[in-house]
Amino acid sequence: MAISNVNMLANASSFGAYNQKLTQTTKQKLEELGIQYNSNITEKEAQKLISKYEASASQKSSKEDLFSSNGENKNELFERLKNLAQKLGITTKEGDSFQELVKEVEGVLERKIKSSSNDISELNYLSSLSQELANIQSQSNGSSSYDASNQALMMSLEMLSQYNKNFLNR
Repeated sequence: MAISNVNMLANASSFGAYNQKLTQTTKQKLEELGIQYNSNITEKEAQKLISKYEASASQKSSKEDLFSSNGENKNELFERLKNLAQKLGITTKEGDSFQELVKEVEGVLERKIKSSSNDISELNYLSSLSQELANIQSQSNGSSSYDASNQALMMSLEMLSQYNKNFLNR
């Protein structure tokens, strides 16, 4: 038998094994994970389903780990959000979710900013509250670098304003 014939036979046998019907072990694993599958599924397709499931579970787990390891847990952020809401005159209910309260605080901030467009001191105060809300939101999404990026943005805006002042004073 020629070497090419041996290679073809090896490839054919591995192809057949790769596209075989679902094995009992894989079937049990699918059932343990609660993955819905068709009875005509091949071993290859089942392995793909298991890989996708494990990858999504791993990604979800790492997001939760990032959230809890960023220095503050959900309860602390929720308390900060409640304090911010109180500063804006919002009464919180016990059943309020984090996202509902964020939306309510955003709405109140927007209304107050629009209504006090001529009062610079009030706008500065509302701006600081808005920054606090943005900080809470970014930390709830797992980003702990909000302050650094915010400072970099402020520095670049200050440099731009200096450039504009110098350009206009020529």
